[in-house]
Order: sequence, then structure tokens, then C-alpha cells
Amino acid sequence: AAVGGGRVWTEEHRAQQVEQAQLQASVDIYMQHFDERSEEEKRRRKDKVVDDDGFEVVTYKRKEKLTVEEDQFQKPKKAKELQDFYRFQVREKKREELASLRAKFEADKRRVAAMKARRTFRPV
Repeated sequence: AAVGGGRVWTEEHRAQQVEQAQLQASVDIYMQHFDERSEEEKRRRKDKVVDDDGFEVVTYKRKEKLTVEEDQFQKPKKAKELQDFYRFQVREKKREELASLRAKFEADKRRVAAMKARRTFRPV
């Protein structure tokens, strides 16, 4: 006594059907969530500031300052501007350093010569 294929299919189909009360409950829950999301979006749009030209003004919220302990774990900030990015800048910097060193050396030589000239023989 094999069960006919048509009966099995109809029973499976009926088992997949959702009752009217269950369907209504799930639709009500979905619509409640949808209404909450749409209200939240309306509030966000209302909070946006628009200037005279009709453009949205973008605002910036500052973060609270870190405590000393939190600040210790932050990565050090890198310099915003690279020093001596191009080769010619490196060469110019070296030339300037050499010129300043030569000028200091010449000044020191003059000072030493003046100190030697002032020195006289003083027997004790």
C-alpha cells in the first residue's frame, strides 16, 4: 500500500503554509521595526544643518582628551612635512652645514690668535 505522490505533495504543501495569526504577528513586528528605523532617519535628517545655499553643513565632534595612561599607549605623531624630500635639498643642507662649520672654525682661529697675542711671559 504505497502512498500516492499527489497526496504526499499536498500534505507537504499544507505543512509549509503559515497560519494567519502567525503571519500577522511577524508582519506586525517587521512593520514596528520599520517604523522605528524610519523615525530615526527622520530625526537624523532633521538634525542636519543646512546653509543658505541649501548645502548640508558638516560638523566635527571633538574627541575627549586622553588621560595620561591612555596617552602613553598612543603612537607618536609623525611630522606632517617631510624634511629633505629631494636630493638637492639634502645636498644644500650639507653645504650650509659645512659653510657654518668653516665660519665657526675661522672665528675660533681668530680668537685663539688673539688670545696668544695677549699672552705675555710672566715669571713667578
